[in-house]
Amino acid sequence: MVTMVSFGVGNSAEGIKSAAFGAFLLFYYQQVLSVPGVLTGAALALSLFADAITDPMVGHLSDGAKSRYGRRHPFIALAAVPLGLCFFLLFSPPQGLSEFGYFIWLAVFAISARVAMTFYDIPHLALGAEMAPDYQQRTTLFSISTWFRVVSGAAVTFVAYRFLFPTTEAFDPGLLNPTGYFWLGLIFGCVMVAVLAVCVLGTKSEIPFLRKSDETERKNLFGVVRQMLGTWQSPSFRYVFVGLFLYVLIVNIEQSLGTYMAVHFWGLATETMSVLPLASLAGAVVAFPAVNLLTRVFDKRMVLVLVTCIGFLNINIFVAGRLFLPGLLPENGSPVITWFVVTNFFITGFISLSVITTINSMYADIADEYELIAGKRREGMLYATRSFANKAAAAVGLFLGGVLLDAIHFPAKASVGNVSGHTVWSLGFLYGPVTSLLMLVTIYLYHRYALDRAAVNKIQESLTARRLG
Repeated sequence: MVTMVSFGVGNSAEGIKSAAFGAFLLFYYQQVLSVPGVLTGAALALSLFADAITDPMVGHLSDGAKSRYGRRHPFIALAAVPLGLCFFLLFSPPQGLSEFGYFIWLAVFAISARVAMTFYDIPHLALGAEMAPDYQQRTTLFSISTWFRVVSGAAVTFVAYRFLFPTTEAFDPGLLNPTGYFWLGLIFGCVMVAVLAVCVLGTKSEIPFLRKSDETERKNLFGVVRQMLGTWQSPSFRYVFVGLFLYVLIVNIEQSLGTYMAVHFWGLATETMSVLPLASLAGAVVAFPAVNLLTRVFDKRMVLVLVTCIGFLNINIFVAGRLFLPGLLPENGSPVITWFVVTNFFITGFISLSVITTINSMYADIADEYELIAGKRREGMLYATRSFANKAAAAVGLFLGGVLLDAIHFPAKASVGNVSGHTVWSLGFLYGPVTSLLMLVTIYLYHRYALDRAAVNKIQESLTARRLG
């Protein structure tokens, strides 16, 4: 259990990065530094595209690595310090730069931070698939890992809203205070270095028992492309790959607009907003045992379809009520509104952990199917190809978030109550009904996934027989 927890602690770095990038980065550069939304979104999209390109390369390198410390651990260890440093610099740009200067700073250090994260994330995911060969054990391990990711993300947003960005007469909302961003980068940059160290040291006992590299191909670009295309031999991979691509696209559009929604659509102060990550955390706490129980009773496909359907309703029900039935909900400032938003975040936390855990576990099963088809283990490349698509989708989502803010003419340095009603309505319409329609396609694709428990057990029996001779 200590090893599994240490594995999970490492994923806190991904939770910190995702929460900070999603909740604060676009807002900081667009609102505080007055960089146009198109430029901010373009810089973040560029960083994700550059990051996405490195994913399959790192997966390829990790699958073929040979060292006394195994295939995965050296990459995780080498990523720690660059990741923390780049994260800090991202929130500490020099004062007095031009709009284009801030754009360059954002692009350079967002790319650097994301690439450093890739050198941790892809080997870490592949390590999990190797550590847990059993169908159900994989779900447990990735539940622990995802739980730490959700907890760390909640911690970032809670600490930031409660202590780094308090509402004052000078800064309302408190997120307009530039000093808070310096401390955000410094504190959590150091935490990221620490959690990766815990992951490496806590799982090093597994190194002698992990599979060794069977890599015989040259480590070049053509080998990477060939392996990426090879993953499409798995029909299950194709459905999950495209479904997750669309899901991530939706989530990132909504995440880029989420802080604006909390402040201007729901009228929440930063002190109230600090409760929201705790609600997400509570949802994740409930999901942790629930997803393990559900996947014991039902196949992973059914669980994934169910929670995604709940996610679709959760995105729309509260926002659509305010947009189309304005008399149904009380005015902003009412405790009822606060509880509506808290409930929404609770459900979001439940859905987030459930989806990520189930899909990560599915990919471990897909690695078995791929080995049966192709004759080689490619956990690193499978997770890298998944990550490539996720980051490409996230890049498009973040870019569209910036474009949409400019399209509805959302003003920079906007204080509470100084944004027109039409602009706020447009913000809610884009955040809710418009962006979530693609989730119906996602649900259909998840439904086509075919690796149930019986199929995975049969594949593993065939692989065991092949290895024995």
